[in-house]
Amino acid sequence: MKKLLLTIAIILPLAGVAQQDEKRTALPIIRTSEKALPIFEDGAGKPTGWWIINPKIRPDIYETSAKKLFFMNEKRDTLSFNIERGGVYDFIILQNGCDTAYTRIKWITDNPLEEPAEDFCRRSPSGMLSRKQAEFDIDALVYTFSEVHPNMFYECGQAEFMEAVNRVKNNLPDSLNRVQLYKEVAPLVAMLGDGHSNLGFPLNDLFTKELLRLPLFVDIDLHNYNITTKACIDSIIPRGSQILSINGVDSRTMLEHMMQYVSGERYFFRLARVNEGFTALFELLYAADSYKVEYRESESKKRKTATLLPAKYEEISKRLPYQKQQKQKTEDYSFTIDKKQNVAIMDFRRFNNPGKMRAFADSMFTCMRHEGIGNLIIDIRKNGGGNSAVGDELFRYISPIPFKQMSKAFVRITPTTRRLAKIKDRHPGLYHYDNSQDLTLPLTPEEGRFTGNVYLLTSHQTFSSAGSFAWAFKAFGMGTIVGEETGGMNVCFGDILPYRLPVSGLVCSISYKRFWQYGADEKNIHGAIPDYQVPQAMAMEKALKLARRK
Repeated sequence: MKKLLLTIAIILPLAGVAQQDEKRTALPIIRTSEKALPIFEDGAGKPTGWWIINPKIRPDIYETSAKKLFFMNEKRDTLSFNIERGGVYDFIILQNGCDTAYTRIKWITDNPLEEPAEDFCRRSPSGMLSRKQAEFDIDALVYTFSEVHPNMFYECGQAEFMEAVNRVKNNLPDSLNRVQLYKEVAPLVAMLGDGHSNLGFPLNDLFTKELLRLPLFVDIDLHNYNITTKACIDSIIPRGSQILSINGVDSRTMLEHMMQYVSGERYFFRLARVNEGFTALFELLYAADSYKVEYRESESKKRKTATLLPAKYEEISKRLPYQKQQKQKTEDYSFTIDKKQNVAIMDFRRFNNPGKMRAFADSMFTCMRHEGIGNLIIDIRKNGGGNSAVGDELFRYISPIPFKQMSKAFVRITPTTRRLAKIKDRHPGLYHYDNSQDLTLPLTPEEGRFTGNVYLLTSHQTFSSAGSFAWAFKAFGMGTIVGEETGGMNVCFGDILPYRLPVSGLVCSISYKRFWQYGADEKNIHGAIPDYQVPQAMAMEKALKLARRK
């Protein structure tokens, strides 16, 4: 009977018997009247996290990879631990003198997929990976996705995915480099259909100064899938010519092949990504000693053929029909005013720095008021996203009613998520947030809110925070959208964690949240639909015409 009573006493919350616990156990104790304790890891001068005290979880486990850590209470009393690999350390937090929280510190992992042996991860002097190392990186990537992503099989079935993984592993060569591993693994990540989860292309490995490459630069028409010449060495193929095939591979087949390497929820968005990465994907998939290009000059039905020889980039750049300008650093956002057309045009390239946007928006709208401008065009056609809080700062100046971008979110926290995101103050679990009623108030006209006409330009490349910006812009009646459906969906995964494959060092981004934009329906997932749907190249002209009518 005594044994039974003792078992019950340990399992139940022990309010009122704290003194008995102290006598019964030799576990270290730290006392506090607070709801959380700061944690200091590996000599940090500031808290590296906060431990939320929960007496109901017994034991409540804190996982770490730190070598040393200590907890500190409000009286600056500390409880310190030296952590060894595989170590487990139990202690008690006595809260308010009566609530006993049994707590355990545990080395974060003994899983070799998360922390393999250093000797195994060492590549050959040439940088090549063995087959076993490549298999390990694939297994580690799949495992990490399964631990981090909210629902990695939302688009692609588990059986189909794992069959593809096994097929790749079975066909690996005895040794391979990072580029070859990327070629095998990127299609696996793309199968998941999440535009935020991508395997990064090892560009520096492939595009060395000595590389002999295709001396042709192209654009892809996202509506009819035509590949057209942007520039060619010695103008052998004139600018604007339609590329029909290269070395016997027709352009449509080429694009379909490249699509297997890019992530995205919608076909048109993935094609836009192929357009951005065509040069790299072509070199990865179709590199050759010479290139027989079949093409058709603009406004001509006659097919022509040209043979291009690969060359180093330095040589190609000298022989282009025009000198390629070096990329200049562009501002995240800027604006110009056309008094004659009574319009201001804001070029919005990146969602970066909310504080900077706050100052920018105040300056822009002050200038517009001073000049008496009645129309604003916001261009996010090339905007791939960033910090959505930047959009809220701009919305305060243009929304006629209280607004909200994300109404709901689902977050999955696992020990792996905590490690990659360096989350210290949230226990593993599933978290659901509904903020649909928590709307942000716009400025009043007296405070500077713009009451003129606002036009938003979108494209298939408008993604992530830019996509949610466009959705909220339409949902709250802020103006008129002109262009193409956005690449960012109204329900999507997001908030990425970078993950570096243990042996190869290839970097993959992995979503760990799912978002619902305001009023979005899980059964009807799509991007923001423009009021006037026109090809993105025609969106500015259309918006200016609409502004002139007002």
